[in-house]
Amino acid sequence: MLFVSFLSLLLKLLFLIQGEVVNSDAGTYVAAADWHSQGLFQEGLRHYRMPLYPLLLAGTHIVVPDWILAGRFVSISSLLLCLFPLYGITKRLFCRSAALWAACLFAVLPVFNESAMDIKRDPLFLFFTLCGLWLLVVFAQENRFRFFSGFLAFATLATLTRIEGCLLFFIAPISLLLSLRNNTVGRRKKIVGGAISAAVVVASVLVASAAGVTKNLRINELSIWFDGLLSFKFFKSYQDLLQALKELQMTLPGARYSNNLLEVTRHYAPLVYCLGLLETLLKAIFPTSLLALWALRWRNSDEKKMTRERWLIMLIWVGFALLNLLFLFKRNFIQERYFWIPIVLTLPWVGYGINLWWQRRRKKIVSTFAVVLILLSPLAKSVAVAVEPEDKSLIKAAHWLRQYDQERKAKILYNDRRLPLYANRISEVVYVREYKTAEDLTSLRRAINKFDFAILYFSRKKIEGIDFQGFDVFKKFQGDEKVVFFLTINQ
Repeated sequence: MLFVSFLSLLLKLLFLIQGEVVNSDAGTYVAAADWHSQGLFQEGLRHYRMPLYPLLLAGTHIVVPDWILAGRFVSISSLLLCLFPLYGITKRLFCRSAALWAACLFAVLPVFNESAMDIKRDPLFLFFTLCGLWLLVVFAQENRFRFFSGFLAFATLATLTRIEGCLLFFIAPISLLLSLRNNTVGRRKKIVGGAISAAVVVASVLVASAAGVTKNLRINELSIWFDGLLSFKFFKSYQDLLQALKELQMTLPGARYSNNLLEVTRHYAPLVYCLGLLETLLKAIFPTSLLALWALRWRNSDEKKMTRERWLIMLIWVGFALLNLLFLFKRNFIQERYFWIPIVLTLPWVGYGINLWWQRRRKKIVSTFAVVLILLSPLAKSVAVAVEPEDKSLIKAAHWLRQYDQERKAKILYNDRRLPLYANRISEVVYVREYKTAEDLTSLRRAINKFDFAILYFSRKKIEGIDFQGFDVFKKFQGDEKVVFFLTINQ
């Protein structure tokens, strides 16, 4: 594991040296953390209503003074630490060798190496979730209640990081029932212990709610989702989408006849969504990992048995996959990071498949080639992405602004939260507006009168149809893909 950890750290440092621009949400988290660091917690909650990650970011900032480096330190550390619970889960599910292969694959996958450069909650959420599941697997095998208590603690931390973590609590009673099955020793003690733990969690939520602690948090979104599911209002946006497709269908050739493209799409929309999730999974774990999954057919009858801990992990996999499917019905999109839990929980089976290939290496040279291909392909992709030149027009523009207005007297309007972050003016994230299209410039002309100037960050592909008539461009930073404009109103 020492070599795997070193390899993972080396790849992430390679991305760090390249210095790519952080994700657009980074400004929101840093702004909230900045308010928390000043002791203004209500202001911090106003910027972001899940305070655990911003508070951790604020604490890290004490040691690492640069906000961007502090955020990246949290992301890199979280993803490095994820290796150990993943190793522990896979070792418990299969064997030590499979655990090592799974951890090695996680270390080289581009999706996690690229994300180490972002300032976002997902690496921390992944770490808390994996730690909780590791303890849950140990509990399923050893039936020691302290491991179940540890699972509840990490599930709570995961929920405080991302609201989706509440799904872990639904697995808790199922895990207790599985541990009690065919195991009468200490059954009463486990039932009492489980009931006490559940009561403590419920009581804590009720006390926090009564004290008004949860009113500014996103916990109330759970009740909104449940109400929507029970009343079927949750699927209204999905029904509106199908209606829009039906109207579009009537404008296309052959609309009056059956089996046209949009009619088939409407009928099988849930299946299309599922195929999209499958594509997300395969892209993340790399198509070469299918070789490892194919090798699972070499298992003997004993190895094919689904133990309690394997059922638990599969149940979590299905639960988070269904949650993403519901999100697709609601929002008609997901981002890859939303699907991280199913992606990572697939790796134990991939690691076991790699180990099966490795065990056959002395019989067939193709087995060694398969192992090398499975691991080398994502490693090569990670290195290629890391050394790829980055468009740093935003960073250059922000650094120029630091020198141009060193005393921060200018009042500036932005269209991207990363601009005030890199310019060391994070408190000005409140002046960020969504000016991305030509139509948005109409409202910009009205709003800019209250500011000294505006800084707009665009993709070069999107500025072709934008007319800056009525504005003076007094500074511009242009990269290969992006461009930054400094605008004042034309007097």
